[in-house]
Amino acid sequence: GQKTLYNCSLINLEDMLQNGTVINNVMIEKPHRFITAMTIATQIITAVSSSQYGGTSISLTHLAPFVRDSYNKYYNKFKNIFPNDGEKAQEVAKSFLHKEIEDGVQTFNYQINSMTTTNGQAPFLSVFMYLNETQEYKEELAMIIEEFLKQRILGLKNEVGVYVTPAFPKLIYVLEEDNIHEDSKYWYLTELSAKCTAKR
Repeated sequence: GQKTLYNCSLINLEDMLQNGTVINNVMIEKPHRFITAMTIATQIITAVSSSQYGGTSISLTHLAPFVRDSYNKYYNKFKNIFPNDGEKAQEVAKSFLHKEIEDGVQTFNYQINSMTTTNGQAPFLSVFMYLNETQEYKEELAMIIEEFLKQRILGLKNEVGVYVTPAFPKLIYVLEEDNIHEDSKYWYLTELSAKCTAKR
């Protein structure tokens, strides 16, 4: 049979992560942690990129619910370890979560830049960062956006160990009421994105 090749795709990560998907005849079930969701996302992106010519786009909003899942996992664990100190349990859970977000974003960047699609190149990927796309998971989304910007500012090491700007993913940061004014809640992300643009 003839294989249809498409040009560009806006990948519906939400559907595939929340309801499961199939890659190479293997059922990929809904992940229960952020780092797993990030790893599966890169597999999906590579699979889609391999069956088309043009670029792919994802929205980080679809990954935000898994940040909360990871936090709840840590919190429940530390609630048992510190039964009489809820604040301590929260504090430790947050620090473990922060490390997982760092690792998840790093995994994502490494995978995207080291994987080769069937057309012999890294996936042409754009990552959309739009805080207003969710109210429910806005805090979690902000944490992911912050980590993506921090890691892009740092860059990735090339073959001789020098930090360089990776070609992909392209980061698309959207301005809106919550981040455009100096006194708005997420102004720090806009400052970070400006710093990122200036450096990278």
